[in-house]
Amino acid sequence: MTASTSRWTRSFPDGAYVVVEPGWALAVPGRPAPQHPDAPAVQVTSLGATAVVQAGWCWPIPEAEIRSAVGPVGAAVAVASAITTAPRVELVRHDDLGTTVIAAAAASAYPPYTAVLSATVDTATAAVVARAVSGVPGLVSVVYRAEAADLPLDPDARSRSAAHGVAIAPDRSVTATADVADWSRHDNEQE
Repeated sequence: MTASTSRWTRSFPDGAYVVVEPGWALAVPGRPAPQHPDAPAVQVTSLGATAVVQAGWCWPIPEAEIRSAVGPVGAAVAVASAITTAPRVELVRHDDLGTTVIAAAAASAYPPYTAVLSATVDTATAAVVARAVSGVPGLVSVVYRAEAADLPLDPDARSRSAAHGVAIAPDRSVTATADVADWSRHDNEQE
């Protein structure tokens, strides 16, 4: 991109939706991620008849990838979040009956929109969460919900972002989803 290039919109592989104009980029973050990359995003501690689920996530803007995509002038581009409300975060269980919110929390009001929660759950829910943490997909997800007022919309980029877990509605409400199983730590265990 050069200084004379007009606006372009792109969806990134993590689902981030980015609008770039000369000198600036406005971004909706991609899929949620663990708060600390070297620690589990969700932990389950059994207490006998109940269990405690503790979790920590973030919703980062892929700033380095945006600057790289812009090209040689990337370092001079101001990257800003398109999110205009403090996100709400939910830990959601999926089963044959639909979805159930296990726990919810407010995220920080600024990037990377960190959220932590601790909830007491029954043993059946704890078992489902533990299976998801061990890598079984489709059982538990993390969902961020927020608003991105005045965000320019591009149908193709919105569609690509939605295919990667980040849905942006025509009213600019944003829902970003990540499957907890994607964060399984088995591949990082030391042998």
